Amino acid sequence: MEIITDPPSRALIVTPHPDDAEGGCGGTMGKWVKESGTQIVVLMCTNGDKGTSDRDLDPETLAGIREIEQKNASNVLGVQGVVFLRYPDGTLEDSYRYRGEVVREIRRHRPEIIFGIDPYRSISHTHRDHRMSGQVALDAAFTYAWSPLHYPEQIVEEGLSPHMVSEAYLWGTESPDVFIDVEDYLELKADSLSAHASQMQRRTPEDRLRRIKEGTGKQGELVGLNHAEGFRRIQFQLGTTSWAMLHR
Repeated sequence: MEIITDPPSRALIVTPHPDDAEGGCGGTMGKWVKESGTQIVVLMCTNGDKGTSDRDLDPETLAGIREIEQKNASNVLGVQGVVFLRYPDGTLEDSYRYRGEVVREIRRHRPEIIFGIDPYRSISHTHRDHRMSGQVALDAAFTYAWSPLHYPEQIVEEGLSPHMVSEAYLWGTESPDVFIDVEDYLELKADSLSAHASQMQRRTPEDRLRRIKEGTGKQGELVGLNHAEGFRRIQFQLGTTSWAMLHR
């Protein structure tokens, strides 16, 4: 297990629904932006149009509300921007088109690290969109984004360049192995979640902060910190010509 103290200059957060990223790595985003000037872009894969039990609220209206909320939450954390793919909830598939959209944003923003939800669990289950977004993020970085032979139209027609991502940090994992000290950023994380007002009506801000402290406290205990966000790290090791030649 390792405590990460050297932030990247750029990171891309691949997240399935509005509010997932803030819950998974909101403290890390806020810390890295404020302390290190990390340029962070959030790639929002769905529009959150089914995130309600209110039968009188139509999906199109809810999607519009949640897009505004995501922009507000990202502004709280100081991230550079949000890219909206606007897939309806529950429709993410490991398709050539969707993979290409993630590849495009990797090539556009050129992150050193990507964040996503861990798609692999053996003890608990998770939302299908979570699994799809996590798996596609890993595949886009490991297999596609670095190679000019994949999605060549992005290079020829859009002027993008291949890009190698160094690592992936996966939240929601059952096996965290890297941790980031977020003790000073718990209130900021809570404020970013509170910006998702349509999803946060069942708890008060005080309850939200208490739950965040409990969760980050448990993560921190694993490495001797008071409060941490934990992730499973995958190192892609794409930096050698011989590897690329053997696996293109």
